[in-house]
Amino acid sequence: MATRLSTLPSRPGVTLTLGLFLAWFVTDVTGQSLQSPADFLGYELGSRFSRHHQVVDYFEHVAANSDRVSLQQYGETYEGRPLMLAFVGTEDRVADLEAVRRGNMSRAGLDESASPGQVPIVWLSYNVHGNESVSTEASMATLYELVRPGGSSEWLENTLVVIDPCINPDGRDRYANWYNETVGFRPNADPAAREHREPWPGGRTNHYHFDLNRDWAWQTQQESQHRLALYNSWLPQVHVDFHEQGVDSPYYFAPAAEPYHDAITDWQRAFQDSVGTNHARYFDKNGWLYFTREVFDLFYPGYGDTYPTFNGGIGMTYEQGGSGRAGLAIRTAEGDTLTLGDRIEHHHTTGLSTVETTSRVADRVLDEFSRFYKDAVERPQGTYRTFIMKASSGSQRLATVASHLDKLGIEYGTVSTPSRRVNGRDYRTGASASAQAEAGDLVVNVRQPKGVLTRVLLEPDPRVPDSLTYDITAWALPYAYGLDAVATEADIQPTAPFEVEPSPSASGSQPYAYALRWDSPEDVAFLAAALQAGINARVNTEPFRTRGASFEAGTVLFTRAGNEPLGQAFHTRVTSLAGDHNIELTPLASGRVLEGSDFGSNRVRFVTAPKVMVATGSPVSSYSAGQIWHWFEQQLGYQVSMVNAEDLGGIDLDDYDVLVLPSGSYGRILTDSVLDDIRTWVRGGGRLVAIDGAARSLVGKDGFDIQRKEAADGDDDDEPADRLRDYGDRTRAGLTENVSGAVFRTRVDPSHPLGFGMGRGYYTLRRSSSGFEYLEDGWNVGVIEAGSRLSGKVGAEARDGVEESLAFGAQDMGRGVVIYLMDDPLFRAFWYEGRLLMGNAVFLSGR
Repeated sequence: MATRLSTLPSRPGVTLTLGLFLAWFVTDVTGQSLQSPADFLGYELGSRFSRHHQVVDYFEHVAANSDRVSLQQYGETYEGRPLMLAFVGTEDRVADLEAVRRGNMSRAGLDESASPGQVPIVWLSYNVHGNESVSTEASMATLYELVRPGGSSEWLENTLVVIDPCINPDGRDRYANWYNETVGFRPNADPAAREHREPWPGGRTNHYHFDLNRDWAWQTQQESQHRLALYNSWLPQVHVDFHEQGVDSPYYFAPAAEPYHDAITDWQRAFQDSVGTNHARYFDKNGWLYFTREVFDLFYPGYGDTYPTFNGGIGMTYEQGGSGRAGLAIRTAEGDTLTLGDRIEHHHTTGLSTVETTSRVADRVLDEFSRFYKDAVERPQGTYRTFIMKASSGSQRLATVASHLDKLGIEYGTVSTPSRRVNGRDYRTGASASAQAEAGDLVVNVRQPKGVLTRVLLEPDPRVPDSLTYDITAWALPYAYGLDAVATEADIQPTAPFEVEPSPSASGSQPYAYALRWDSPEDVAFLAAALQAGINARVNTEPFRTRGASFEAGTVLFTRAGNEPLGQAFHTRVTSLAGDHNIELTPLASGRVLEGSDFGSNRVRFVTAPKVMVATGSPVSSYSAGQIWHWFEQQLGYQVSMVNAEDLGGIDLDDYDVLVLPSGSYGRILTDSVLDDIRTWVRGGGRLVAIDGAARSLVGKDGFDIQRKEAADGDDDDEPADRLRDYGDRTRAGLTENVSGAVFRTRVDPSHPLGFGMGRGYYTLRRSSSGFEYLEDGWNVGVIEAGSRLSGKVGAEARDGVEESLAFGAQDMGRGVVIYLMDDPLFRAFWYEGRLLMGNAVFLSGR
């Protein structure tokens, strides 16, 4: 189907053709020349994909030629592209945006010195997924329509519109550049044509292959950090996240699918219905297909619809059919031709319709926004009132959590004197426990403006309705950070600021050694920095006691022996680096210990900087490879070699100490020849780290001990009731077999190098119902025991497969080791505790 000049929403009762909004050349109220996107760019929107610099240029042109627009650059991507947004409103509001912002924060109870704002803010976010590329094109059309004379500017009397034309410029330019280079002199609608077959890793993700639409609550990526710092200073009443879905799906808009998190208010639900009704009016008029209340739920807090919702707004996702396969034109399964112009028109329509709907009920939108924040303080919902994160978790962990809460705008503190003892839920056991808040604990109370977000991110086991969900169902920060914590119904208010004192500098005049208590991801980062600075280390594989202190297995030692080339600079370099990383080192006067192994023992292993190779490219999961890449480069500052998995057979593995296989399906890669090379290399002392899908790919391979867990007797019986189930119940029946991103308590052997520093146990995030047998000829370092589920949705039939199974383990092979990590420890970079496990695998494991 060719692009039609269908009607789009402008003012009530007025229609605007696609040709008009693309081609008008007008003069605005200032008398300056305001050009349409087509006139400025020199081509019609929909005829090609615009590169990011062209979009930036057009937004700058509009801002320079309209008093209704103000631009703000709020950061840069990893590849140096600008991140920017446009504020669009009446001339007086645009001229005094700070007053508008402060007024809005006043309504949230976050700026007591400002008067409550009088205009709702509609924030339109485009292209968080780079290859869902129509969004940015539509943003230019929408900006122009809102400011051109005779357009939809009257809605700006009751709203301030914020347009972020591209959240993910790196991913979008990756897609746009590839497509523009690949397409022929005219687009080919044949789905088999190469222009519809995007190469690995695709443009969906950012530079490090992260899905930025899963990162709103965690802010692990540079783009998210820049954007959320600004977003949290405005807190819009309405937020729209523009997406694309499969080519054969038409268009999705609000209201969302179940499950809704039970923190979502009746008003937030009702406004979604109002918006959907208005959208449907335009889509019905044009005969466009659409659907609502399916697939896209409101539960996981890291999305561009849920995070705004938990911050008092109405967050919505809009999904246009197309995505990275569609290109400029593609033939659908029904035989129609879907064009980029069609896709632009649909997103343009819903964007304007959202502004229109908000404008019509502006006062109600403002009142409900204020009520949301007032109720959070005065009438908090949910079971728990206070979350106590114990000082026993470690100062480094608590400091990192506090930094995360700062980014989210969540208030916290500690207590100056111990509270009364209260009953609560212990995060580690999942059982009831008696506890009290003590000085040094990090205490968070839900009675605060950000109380709803606090509850959503900290409650130990959110109620999951009996329905399919789009993502994980467990994410509580105490699990992600590996904390000792208690959630209680008691109302305990912090009475003092929470502060982590800087670690004391190592004292003593040139001691024999410095000891690092190995128990946090920050210790991994410090060791990585030390090794790269030319400082060798040792790890004591047994507990030991000196005259003044006791140390656990896994304690890292920095001795003068082994670092002779540094001479007197050894002490300065070690202590200076420790100060930079806020790491506490214990100076030791002697290499002789009272209990355990002396530092010259073979049980105290020498540690040097490993040379690391990471497999990447097809068929590796781009997410998993990106998480590992980001961990090494951004969190550790450690250089690794990213190599194409397809090249493994031609690389001399002896040049490397560690080979990391990210999750993926390696069937065609792990040929007999490649497996022979890997086994020979491991036997010679190499360390193979196989993560998730990579470990699964080794099942049944000669020499590798990993095996799938077999069903218990009777589990696979074909019961008559199963054969007689109704077809309409197929989706619900499937829930019993699913694990929807659940947290399990893992018993850890802290005497093994893979378990060093993890004596308290480990929270693993399981996203599959597959289970794996305990290793017969290896070390079952982390195992999921029966009754270990702590949080998240686990189907009744799936539980048996997961429990009594391997979480992570090690298999000795000659002088080397194979490490199996059945759950990705670096998942989305927010599973903080997994960084310690990964650090053990890369730096301390081996023989």
